[in-house]
Amino acid sequence: MRNEPRGMNRFAQFLRFLRVSRLLLWTLWIIYRERQRVVKARQRGNYEVQPNIEVLLKVLRAFRATALQLGVLMIKLGQFLSARADILPEQALSVLADLQDEVPPAPFEHVAAVIEAEYGKPLTEIFSVFEEQCTAAASLGQVHRATLASTGETVAVKVQRPHITQLVGMDLSTLRFVIWVVNRFFQSDFIDLKGLYREFRRTVYEEIDYVTEATNAKRFREMFREDPTIYIPHVYEEYISKRVLVLEWIDGIKVNDYAALDAGGYSRLEIANRTVRAYFYQFFEEGFFHADPHPGNIFVKKNSPSDDPVIAFLDFGMVGSLTGSMKRAIRDLFLGLVLSDSKKMVDSLLKLGFVGEGANQAALEQALDIMLEHYFGMTLGQVRELEVSDVAHDLDTLLYGQPFRIPSQFAFAGRAVSTLVGVSTGLAPNFNFVDVATPYARKFLKLDAEGISQTAQNILKEAIDAGQVLLELPKSINRLIGKIEAGQVEVRLANLPGNNSRLRRARQRNGAAMSTGGAVLEV
Repeated sequence: MRNEPRGMNRFAQFLRFLRVSRLLLWTLWIIYRERQRVVKARQRGNYEVQPNIEVLLKVLRAFRATALQLGVLMIKLGQFLSARADILPEQALSVLADLQDEVPPAPFEHVAAVIEAEYGKPLTEIFSVFEEQCTAAASLGQVHRATLASTGETVAVKVQRPHITQLVGMDLSTLRFVIWVVNRFFQSDFIDLKGLYREFRRTVYEEIDYVTEATNAKRFREMFREDPTIYIPHVYEEYISKRVLVLEWIDGIKVNDYAALDAGGYSRLEIANRTVRAYFYQFFEEGFFHADPHPGNIFVKKNSPSDDPVIAFLDFGMVGSLTGSMKRAIRDLFLGLVLSDSKKMVDSLLKLGFVGEGANQAALEQALDIMLEHYFGMTLGQVRELEVSDVAHDLDTLLYGQPFRIPSQFAFAGRAVSTLVGVSTGLAPNFNFVDVATPYARKFLKLDAEGISQTAQNILKEAIDAGQVLLELPKSINRLIGKIEAGQVEVRLANLPGNNSRLRRARQRNGAAMSTGGAVLEV
């Protein structure tokens, strides 16, 4: 039996604390300062103010380089921030978007010691063959191919790095200290740093608990039990532990190995369709989704027919979920969009956790009104002409420029969709995301044959409510005219920041004039 290596001594821990705290203080301060400046300007109606992109890019590139050196939690934090369009503008997000676990594997002796400590027996009694060189290495763990001594089956053994719990605890304590410093000396209303810490801490501890990952894998296997196009590896119950997980070994071709897919005669468009359909099924029907769909976690099973590719998903440490109340609020948000009702949209966003207490809801409604001006009245044909990246750009701009915050589940969903767009268009440049999403979204929003009558009733109810408001409108107009005459109201025309050239071209092709601005009233 091997002994696990000793943990970091106190001096090494202190040096790491200094490096991590210095990195975090500088990074979080610059992120906070730039967002504060932009949000304050937008609340005053000044949409011309932009973040200092050069400064943000400089600090994030330095963060990325240092995170790769420090490994463990800093890489995970960079990945976490890469999904937060409420904290970083689009150009800055791209610096962290492809931050992967580019770390060397732990020595084999360390890996073997963890396995033997976890199972209480020598490695050779558990596995008749255990490949010393890992097939994948990440900041929190690594995967080895092995053969079970008891059955002769080939398996994937996922093993935590030694002392990962100690390292994660140290870095989380440092992050909490840095957030305390920022909150102590600066007004941090524009970024909920404590909320950010809580969400990040929860997701990290879920990811390093392999018992939780095993539960996730089993749930996904049950979800796709009757779908022959999707395959989830089997979990070996007798080898589930907190630090080691044994799963069925999957032989396959990565979805970004285009040469191998073409050599096998596979239809890349069909692979994109099946992969994205599987995700929309997770989002809209199950409300439970795989949150890390990068190409290393998606394979086409070897020996599956070229005209009937089977898609295999791996790594279930990061998942997201949508509760029943969240689904209802999303439907209300859609109803507000249909009615072009920015107040209803803000109310729904408040229920979903996108708007913090004390936020200026009137300013948020104004920002959404401007956004609605761009998209209201578009036909499905015009929507199909839109690039997903262009719409995402507009949403990123809106999220960053207003006091929104993204709850972790929606941050995961946003990152998953962004990654899926890259995966699917890489597989097949002519792949249409909207066409695949439409039937799932219609059913989710109750716009299918069964739910359309209920949606119509909701819209009618909203119209009646709006009629009641109209009864009070003359009084409101009189009050507003009085304020304008008194010089208490200033009217500005504001343009939505961002590049909408693709949207503009889509509308022009359909003979529709495009409004580029809206009136902003500031009292």
